[in-house]
Amino acid sequence: MTAEESRGLDEEIAAHGEAIAALLADAVRRPSVTGAERAVADFFADWMRAHGWDVELQPLAGTGLAAGEERVADRANVIGYPLGRPQPGQRTIVFNGHLDVVPEGDHAAWAHPPFGGVREGGRVHGRGTVDMKGGIAAALIALEVLRERAEPLRHVPVVHLVIGEERTGVGTRLVLSLAEPPDAAVVLEPTGNALVTACTGLQFFRVEAAGVAAHSSAPWLGVDALARLLVLRDALIATAAARSGGFAHPRFADVPTGIPFNIGLLEAGEYQASVPERARMTGRIGLKPGEDPERARAEFSAALASAVRDDPHELGHPHRIEWLGAPYPGWETSESGELARAFVRALEFVDGAAELRGFTAGNDAGQYAALGVPTLVFGPGDTSLAHTANESVAETELLRAARTIAQALRVLP
Repeated sequence: MTAEESRGLDEEIAAHGEAIAALLADAVRRPSVTGAERAVADFFADWMRAHGWDVELQPLAGTGLAAGEERVADRANVIGYPLGRPQPGQRTIVFNGHLDVVPEGDHAAWAHPPFGGVREGGRVHGRGTVDMKGGIAAALIALEVLRERAEPLRHVPVVHLVIGEERTGVGTRLVLSLAEPPDAAVVLEPTGNALVTACTGLQFFRVEAAGVAAHSSAPWLGVDALARLLVLRDALIATAAARSGGFAHPRFADVPTGIPFNIGLLEAGEYQASVPERARMTGRIGLKPGEDPERARAEFSAALASAVRDDPHELGHPHRIEWLGAPYPGWETSESGELARAFVRALEFVDGAAELRGFTAGNDAGQYAALGVPTLVFGPGDTSLAHTANESVAETELLRAARTIAQALRVLP
């Protein structure tokens, strides 16, 4: 690809900045909280068909993955083929984006309606702009420009727009159960247009401690489940700290730990004048790139057992740990491989330099990487704004992402 060809493609992508922002704003106006993604799925499918793409819907209903999922009958992935379906022997590259968003919370906390798709101050505002409809919009426009130009690409692009990433990852598990793994994958999570070549994973958990209820006037007659739970909490925190202290990786040098631990929910008791009979906490453990999730789970389980070994109440009232859903595995892709080098070249063209870093947010990329697929995470938006009432993305950042994706596909061997 000559410098003149690169500039010509870049100028054409740059002329589509308004189209990217408008597409994103329209997508935000289709609320798609996990379990209710159908409106935005249909929106993107209609957009693809209107632009001459081959489109396939993958219903969740009737598959072995539907068990435990909500609103199964109305949920489906959208698979898009901008250049047609790949033929046998052709290499493929997937661009994965999740359709679902987290709940919007208190509308009063938002400066703009969360599903208004407001464009103001050079930004698109609303739930999903960062996580991750912005990345989807940028990729779709980049691929559409390449389709219109009939660019000769060495990898056939395929778009996986999936359901359920925010809770179970069921959408990506579904698409990978129905097709052969691609030759490369890019997951469009928000990275501020930095290139993520290593990602730590996560496993959600719930720990429950049991006690004996008693009236608050005689608490000595009961067993405080919350007090027992806090002992278990300390054991989890200590284990996570020890694991963090033993984990070093250059792509995570800018954060306190690449394998964060967090407790997001703590529940205890049923009435203020009673000794709590039940207490539980729900959170996540971090998984190192390439780590066997089962070994990590065993490490935390052993720490809990050790913490209560001398507890006289444990025999009659044992604690319980439950691992929630499938793990999001940690992974790492070679930075000397074809995929990473193509994106580095593209970023150097667009921005003058490429920033490479690690990512601590669990996401669907690990599902591709676990199959041996060279995988990257790349997309517009500041992750710290995701899941907040300030969620918004700069329109210039959307355009930079589209320019980078188009250039990377042109130079990918």
